[in-house]
Amino acid sequence: MQSQVIVPLDGSASAEAILPHALLFAQRGQSILTLLQIGTPSGLPGVRDRMIPDNWSEGEEIWGQDYLAAMVRRLQSSGVTIQTRHPEAALAEQAIVSYTKHQPQVQLIALTTQGRSAAGRALFGSLAEQVFASVSTSLLLLHPPKGEQTGSGPIVSASYQTIIVLLDGSVEAERALHEATSLAQEFSATPVLVAVPPRPGEEIFVSEGEQPVSDSPEEKAQLLRTTTGLRVETAATARDPEAFIEQLTGHGQGNLLVVATREQALYGAEKFLRHRNVPVLLLATYT
Repeated sequence: MQSQVIVPLDGSASAEAILPHALLFAQRGQSILTLLQIGTPSGLPGVRDRMIPDNWSEGEEIWGQDYLAAMVRRLQSSGVTIQTRHPEAALAEQAIVSYTKHQPQVQLIALTTQGRSAAGRALFGSLAEQVFASVSTSLLLLHPPKGEQTGSGPIVSASYQTIIVLLDGSVEAERALHEATSLAQEFSATPVLVAVPPRPGEEIFVSEGEQPVSDSPEEKAQLLRTTTGLRVETAATARDPEAFIEQLTGHGQGNLLVVATREQALYGAEKFLRHRNVPVLLLATYT
């Protein structure tokens, strides 16, 4: 069965900003790109019934159909199979989680970390964290610049010049490095191996039967240069990770951060999402 990349949309330009990145991964995996139209039901917390007209549901359904049809037209030239869905759920995260759990072929969920339209059709503030906590599927996240507009023309896939992977000495980080290397080879990008310390007070846990990871980032980089022919760079965050991230991402928009675990995501990826328009790939949970 063909895999799917799903994108929840609420009609805002902010939510649409992830589409070029989602399109690239759909092309990469020869996946179906599924657009989930997320509406605001009357049961949404903070929305009073008297604020919603009697014919809201009918009007919202018509709006959703027209909106998704317009998005499909903008994506048609990509060569990717596009499908649209309008799941019924009280909350956006419920719609995404329910669809994902009932569609095992979903391999990636792509969404922005904000996406509230003027009409408040959906809330994307903490949505990414809630979805990540509920499903093991990989997530592709983006915090777009405030006020960014996507235009109305054809949507084309993004491209990456630099792929960043955080190395904290854990086995999970090694899995992220493997994925980052594969992506770099496919996209002709430069991997940047970033040495980061574990969070204060946390030890690197090594499961029984696993060997601790001891190679330095430069040793890993040299091995990758030899085995793949890629240009590989290394860096260290020193004592100020946020300043380092500002410097690292300030040279261009073509960056992709790959992380392996929820803990690593909260420590490293969160800073990318807060400061820059950098897509972040959170890999599926290993079980």
